[in-house]
Amino acid sequence: MDLNNLVLRPNCLMTKYPLVFISAPRSLFYHEKLGGQLQDFIEAHGYVVHSPAMPFRSQSLRQRYLQSWLQRQTDAAFHFILAEDTYQELKDVLPLNSNSTFTRLPVAHLNNSAAKPLTEPLFYKYHRLFSLLLGVKAPPYQQVLLDRRLEFYDRFLDHCVELAENEVI
Repeated sequence: MDLNNLVLRPNCLMTKYPLVFISAPRSLFYHEKLGGQLQDFIEAHGYVVHSPAMPFRSQSLRQRYLQSWLQRQTDAAFHFILAEDTYQELKDVLPLNSNSTFTRLPVAHLNNSAAKPLTEPLFYKYHRLFSLLLGVKAPPYQQVLLDRRLEFYDRFLDHCVELAENEVI
């Protein structure tokens, strides 16, 4: 899918704090950022989006990098978007600011129960095997947000608007 095929929605409510997409451990078989073009779509709507370039593997390296990245940021709070496994891996270094939120995937209200579940492509199966050999757990394919359906993009934008509505002013 091409980002040019997506229609921008006018007058979206923006979040006060940036959206931070944190990718799970990656490998030579899978190295896309979390959500792929979804991040570009959200950014095109005016949201501030960060995607720290995390190291490919090693939990301790990833924790140190994230901690260093967070120390360099000027914002007081963030809306973190990450897989449940990634949250468990990094929860010791994630800020406990009361204004920060955590969207741990999959998010039930983003999933369409009528749609068929995403099938795991061969490259992602190789990635999960490779990660297993390195002792790193790769999240299920449904948690990498590479959904190509237009309604998913629209539903995720609704989620971002909901995050903005729930922010403490």
